[in-house]
Amino acid sequence: MTLEETLLFLPGLLAGITVHECAHAWSASRLGDEFSRRQGRVSLNPLRHLSPLGTICMFLLPFGWGKPVYINLYNFSRPRRDYFLSSLAGPVAHLVMVALCLGLMQITRRSFAFGPRAVTPLITVHAVLLLAAVANTILAAFNLVPIPPLDGSKVWPCLFRKVKPVFSPALRQVSWIILLVIVFTRALSPAIQGVVSAVAKVMPASDVQFFDEQFKTALLERKAGHHAEAEKSLDVAIAINPQSVDCFELRAEQRAAQQKWAAADEDIRRAIELSKDDVAFSYFRAQMKSFQAQIEQHLPQAPK
Repeated sequence: MTLEETLLFLPGLLAGITVHECAHAWSASRLGDEFSRRQGRVSLNPLRHLSPLGTICMFLLPFGWGKPVYINLYNFSRPRRDYFLSSLAGPVAHLVMVALCLGLMQITRRSFAFGPRAVTPLITVHAVLLLAAVANTILAAFNLVPIPPLDGSKVWPCLFRKVKPVFSPALRQVSWIILLVIVFTRALSPAIQGVVSAVAKVMPASDVQFFDEQFKTALLERKAGHHAEAEKSLDVAIAINPQSVDCFELRAEQRAAQQKWAAADEDIRRAIELSKDDVAFSYFRAQMKSFQAQIEQHLPQAPK
């Protein structure tokens, strides 16, 4: 990823790790194990959950991790059930984050609805939310893999009565090697990519994307001489962004090419109103006069 993409991706990743560890601590304390609460882990303060080495690895390697929350299942009244719930809390927290991001994206997708000054900030926030949703989808799926120290190694054994949800230190050391091999060989990429693709289908796209598509289509139609089709594309683009001077200017040109003089004149007037540039204002005014002359030329002559 580029530096810009990394900076946009990090907030969602850091937030995901924070809510993941906080969810483990909160659920464990609610179920009877107060150790994590006493250590201050029931908190949304990232500094309480980030591992220094794990955070550095986020920048240098294709993975990272937070400071683990230690849970003693023997403090639970129903050890197997409560250990299952507290272990599952981490992946569930990621899914809640994904749902929250998707909800907020319904607002940020309307990039042109809050005025010209809000367009760039909304585009940036929308991109951050999109990447946060992707990051938390990946974290939720990856953490369900049944390899220590991932949550899946605790969740899945709890579903089978004869399987103990506790692994020996030797097995944990071997599991780290297996985990590193999986990460660097991207062995799970097809499965995780499938999950991400499914979530991506319900992600609301930014209005900027639709606007750019319609404007580019209009330019192609104009180049091909299809003025009516270009006008239709510009109608859609202007409906999305009614503050676009370029769209009004281009639509005026397409309407004039179809001899829609009054409509072309109205588009030029609107472009003049929106333009803040004196040079552009003079240019539009000259265009308007030209169109007005053409309009007068095509008006029916009054009977003598």
